[in-house]
Amino acid sequence: MREREKREPQKENIGKGELLYLHHPGTEDTFSGYGLTMTSERKDRLAGVLMIDRPRPADPAWLKEVHDAYGECQLVPMTAMGERGLVCQMQIEPDSLSHLNRFPSEMTAAVQRALEPLLEEPPAPVLNMSWDAKAQAWRSEFFITNELPDEIREVFEHIGYGCLAAETDDGIVHVCHASDADIEGFGDKPVWSQWQLILMPTAPLIRLNLVIPDRPDNPFKFESFLNVAAKDQAQVLEDLANQEELYLAFYGDDLGYRYTKAIPHTEQQWQQVDELMATASEYWAQLPPEHRDFNRAKAEFMSQVQ
Repeated sequence: MREREKREPQKENIGKGELLYLHHPGTEDTFSGYGLTMTSERKDRLAGVLMIDRPRPADPAWLKEVHDAYGECQLVPMTAMGERGLVCQMQIEPDSLSHLNRFPSEMTAAVQRALEPLLEEPPAPVLNMSWDAKAQAWRSEFFITNELPDEIREVFEHIGYGCLAAETDDGIVHVCHASDADIEGFGDKPVWSQWQLILMPTAPLIRLNLVIPDRPDNPFKFESFLNVAAKDQAQVLEDLANQEELYLAFYGDDLGYRYTKAIPHTEQQWQQVDELMATASEYWAQLPPEHRDFNRAKAEFMSQVQ
């Protein structure tokens, strides 16, 4: 496997506190909200106001869900007709960033001043925002922080960038740690997955190979190894053998959550996982106990492919 060359972050010339609008593509000045950039050189996190009374007043049940999830639900008027907006943070999906626009006007400075306190004390609600081209509307969903457990964080702090499978309430998630610059390039790219069984002298390795063609000349690769002889990892494999999607949760340079991709995991792949598990278990049982060593097998395989 080729070692991925280091890449400098692709930073946009944008400062903290710049005013951006959630623009509707194909229109001149229609938008669904606005906010200030919360950090310099990035525009994927805004603190501002999201229109909630268009095209109809917000559902009180949804507003209660916001309050129950975040402990507050501050509403402010956004139009002369009294249509309201929710004061919140907005996490913009990578493939929707191109729809954030500036609309300079005589009100720009006043709006920026009104929103500036949100940079010092960000509002509790955080909504994940994406543009739905089919519906011609911005979609929102509650954004969950997805903090890494200490044991997973410690693994990545030791090994650096990589990928490993973890059990969650929503199924098996492959936690993928990469640089912020690389993760920004994954947003609109497909992911190709392949299951493999590698029979090493000291253990069988069940490997999930993930390829993201962000650059044709050097696509990004993640790989995850599972040990059928370890009870917890065997359970992960059993769960994956019945899971209709593979979830890839990306964590950046600071090990902070960025976003999650879901890719199809077909019935054919389920059957392949079952077959690989059966073959790996049989191979492991045939190895002399004194020769069994999964970590050694993985290290030797990695040394061969680098």
